[in-house]
Amino acid sequence: MATLKNYYKDLLVWEEIPHIELVNAWPPKLITKIKSDIRQAVNSGSIIGLRCSLRPHSSNQSIGNQVEDKTLPILSDKMLKFDLGKCSGAGYPDRVLTQKKTRLRIPLEVKATSDWNPNDSNRRVLTSSSEKIRKEFKSPIHHLLLTVLYHKKGDVVIVEHIRLDFLEPTTSVSVRLEASVNHKILSYGTHTSFTI
Repeated sequence: MATLKNYYKDLLVWEEIPHIELVNAWPPKLITKIKSDIRQAVNSGSIIGLRCSLRPHSSNQSIGNQVEDKTLPILSDKMLKFDLGKCSGAGYPDRVLTQKKTRLRIPLEVKATSDWNPNDSNRRVLTSSSEKIRKEFKSPIHHLLLTVLYHKKGDVVIVEHIRLDFLEPTTSVSVRLEASVNHKILSYGTHTSFTI
């Protein structure tokens, strides 16, 4: 299985970009600081047990977005040593965690799920392009995944846990090469097309 480091190395070749380090190992002290700050924010911010009323007929993706929208501002307000903000532009990451003292910017991807099953092999897409990482972050680049775990009771979701995954260069990842077309490519392509 591929690693995050090898994925970025191959991606840069595919994108025809000179090699740069896009994932670095986490210093243990930085992990400790983040865990401590998020733990105290969760404990002081009434995150666990937080209730989120859902819009009618919400899809699973919409539920996840609503849970994130309700949880993250509270978490952010209670953090003391880090700022949690949006990362502008499309693609990975959606958010950035910034250490207040050093201004170190950490790519942060937030997901929400109603079921954490260690045997679940459904994909959780992180990234398909290096552009945003290259544009927004400077080495060392440490990648963090925050998952809000919740359970649904009727039209209300209740937050149960916050999970942090500190992704390392050696973290295993599934890689899928994907090709796509759009109307413009199809309209101006050199292939034969026919409309009836």
